[in-house]
Amino acid sequence: MRLKLNSLTSNVQPLILLSATAVVWLVLDVMVFSVLFGVVCLFLWLNYLNVKRNISKLEVYRRCSTERVFVGDEVWIHHSIHSPEGRILVTLMGQIQVGRSLTYNLFEKNVTLNTEPVTLDVRTSFPTKGKKVLCDLVCYYEHPFELFRIWAKFNAPQEILVLPRLMPLEFFPARLREPIPGRRSDFKLFEDPLRIRGLRAYSNDPIKKIHWKASAKFGKLLVKEYEPTAASKTFVFVDLNMSKEIFAKNVWAQIRINYEEEVVHAATAILYWLSQSNDAMNVTVVGKQVLEMDWASKDGWVRAVEMLALAEGDEDGPQLTDVLFSQIPKLTFSSTVVVLSMFLTDSILPVLLKAKARCARLMVFLLPYGFRDPRYRPTRTYEMYPLDMVKLHEKAKLLEQEQVIVRIVKPNQTLQEVFYEIDKIH
Repeated sequence: MRLKLNSLTSNVQPLILLSATAVVWLVLDVMVFSVLFGVVCLFLWLNYLNVKRNISKLEVYRRCSTERVFVGDEVWIHHSIHSPEGRILVTLMGQIQVGRSLTYNLFEKNVTLNTEPVTLDVRTSFPTKGKKVLCDLVCYYEHPFELFRIWAKFNAPQEILVLPRLMPLEFFPARLREPIPGRRSDFKLFEDPLRIRGLRAYSNDPIKKIHWKASAKFGKLLVKEYEPTAASKTFVFVDLNMSKEIFAKNVWAQIRINYEEEVVHAATAILYWLSQSNDAMNVTVVGKQVLEMDWASKDGWVRAVEMLALAEGDEDGPQLTDVLFSQIPKLTFSSTVVVLSMFLTDSILPVLLKAKARCARLMVFLLPYGFRDPRYRPTRTYEMYPLDMVKLHEKAKLLEQEQVIVRIVKPNQTLQEVFYEIDKIH
């Protein structure tokens, strides 16, 4: 992609001052030195015009290794610059916009340009999701004696969509209620023992499900996972906004920024796991705008994750309670409802009960401080939770047997540990 010249500015105040001095000297006294000084100023002006013309005719090209990248993965950005007018020493700065108002320099390097293309290869990675925009390439020239400076901006916006990194799950406690035609079914397990989907680590499973040959080969107990014989529709609500019930808004505004990354990471893992089964899904993102997507194919989660990557939360956006209440008529008795949020109080209980009356299971996961990456060992944590949130958790314990499940995910817990804990609830 060729970058076009967007602006060309300069600062020639020192040169103007020097030229004014030469003119005054010539007016007051015409002599060899004053004439020589005037000639030098004339050549400096010619040099300034020549450099300005050379910079304006630079040919700049940029190419990215990919337009889609996961959080933390490297992306290569290639620049090619050459000067048709001849040799010139400049400073090149590549800029990238990572937020609505946050722009930083991707690189800054002194380069001697000539008629042969000069290449600059930069590799970088992004710690957060969202749309990143490669914007200006700034070319800066400064006279050796600082008599003038020239800035040129070459621009051709190029977007890179940063997707949340995929975290594999072993299990997710969704409820399956509607039998699939043509599948052998056990009314308790809803699994077809003639269709093995894969293997997973043993976790209080029946002995008959252990795959003894694979367990002997890998040196640990592995159990068989069967294809489900029933399907359901899972409704996933991802809340990116700050609750209006939060008191210390300035404090939670900073927490919400990190939470947004964590909750999208968690939602991506859940959606991928669900997409591998026969479930149909509906994803609703409560951010600055309420975004909704409905699909039933295995590749639909890719578009859902792209939607999550582009979504942004807000301190004063739509509230989860209102959005969930409006979606209740869509629920059926074979549905599983999953809610991911940062902060909820017991005021949402009436809405949860109305939703549960129309679905098989309702699970609420509160992730105010994120969760532990399964690649790392657990550590001690000393986070304190708001009393209103703890009150909701305590009240919800009475409803667990009715399949209304509320969990506060601790930062030293993995999502998988929480999901297995829920699986023990009958």
